[in-house]
Amino acid sequence: MSDRTFVGMQVGGISFIDEGIEETLDIFVEKAGVNAIFISALSWARGNAGRSGSNDFPDHGGQEPDHLQGGAFFPPDPRYYHGTSIKDFTAPDPLYEGFDILGDVIPAARERGIDVFPYYCETAHVNPKPLWQPGFAQVLEIDPWGRKASRPCLYNPDYRNWWFGVIDNWLSEYDLAGMLWGIEREDPLSSMIVSDEVPTCFCVHCRSEAHRRGIDAGRAAEGYRKISDYLSAVRAGHQPRDGKLITFLRHLFEYPEVSQWQKLWWDGHKDLYREISGLVRFFGDDYQVGFGIWQMINTFNPLLRAAHDPAEYKLYADWLKPVFYNAPGGARFAKFVTNLCQTILGDASPSEWTPILYKILGLDEAPFEELPPTGFSPQYVADFTRRHVDAVGPEVAVYPGIGLGVETVARDISPADCEAMVEASFDGGAEGVMISRNYSELTLTNLAAVGNALRRLGKI
Repeated sequence: MSDRTFVGMQVGGISFIDEGIEETLDIFVEKAGVNAIFISALSWARGNAGRSGSNDFPDHGGQEPDHLQGGAFFPPDPRYYHGTSIKDFTAPDPLYEGFDILGDVIPAARERGIDVFPYYCETAHVNPKPLWQPGFAQVLEIDPWGRKASRPCLYNPDYRNWWFGVIDNWLSEYDLAGMLWGIEREDPLSSMIVSDEVPTCFCVHCRSEAHRRGIDAGRAAEGYRKISDYLSAVRAGHQPRDGKLITFLRHLFEYPEVSQWQKLWWDGHKDLYREISGLVRFFGDDYQVGFGIWQMINTFNPLLRAAHDPAEYKLYADWLKPVFYNAPGGARFAKFVTNLCQTILGDASPSEWTPILYKILGLDEAPFEELPPTGFSPQYVADFTRRHVDAVGPEVAVYPGIGLGVETVARDISPADCEAMVEASFDGGAEGVMISRNYSELTLTNLAAVGNALRRLGKI
């Protein structure tokens, strides 16, 4: 990237199909001074690649659901996938037939001085699943009961080699500036505590890594099963003699292998991040590697925050896109606290726990009851941007993800909100902003508000 202020836009192929390639790019430039686009070139997630899923369509684009199936929105070249059994993953959606989201968009973007990055964000949702994709079921995680789960295992060499092939394909065949990568997964404990999902993974590859580290996989699996049974009982109304949090901690002390498995799980993520960074740089020092950081990791969940020190990114990132969606942040945090109070924090109410969690997390926001309609403040964006800037220093740029149009918001996002997001980002020391979550969800009025704020600040 040059010395110009970074103004990024996340966009799925559906917007170019609905509105035209050149027309869409012109809107980006004219309304907000966008100089980098992040194309969801491979996705099964509507929030990254599809139209709005709430049926509350914005003032542009298609006005009906697109029923996204997903996959690759570019033609995978078989030469790059010899190391994996996953070879047939072109999106089957009729809307994308004959469309190469990278090959068709890049020339028009370059004409306008726009850098192009593919981006991948594995969302926290388990649907839609790539059910149609041959071979994908072979790389799924295994739960502590020995059952197939719903997400691919990051220790599985078949899955990792597939991703290395995708990146090789992208950087060898297209004129790209780099890539953006991110995974939104809860750790095994959080998946049980917060989301009432089964913990993973106990496949042969994870067990092999555990053996290498001297971890008793059987004891770890038993511990997760015990904790899962305990949390299920608590949700069903069980009142433990010594309280819900203390009894949960007692299970952790009884099974220290669970904590070891937590570390193993996180290491699998971080190892893949580093390998991806090295692979991109193999193609040349001019390529930029960015990493998206989920709001549950960078803000809400103390377990995820503890395991995910942003300073570690100095070793392998050129820039970060931490998600700081303040408008929907209130509703999302309220749901998070509510879920905690249904399990390990059930000894007190969400209203009682919220100010305590604020102190722990470094937040200063509205009372619990006011959170959904109020959202988080712009000051949150500034403060948490500064936290990441301080963590990574001058070596790594920070481009906050600002949410102009995002689901799970309990109120409309206004142009004034959007201008405040931009100003707060730069108040926190950001070198640019990433317009999020997806162009197909935001209104043109809010996009123009971003441009107004950037011009007023002298950034474009």
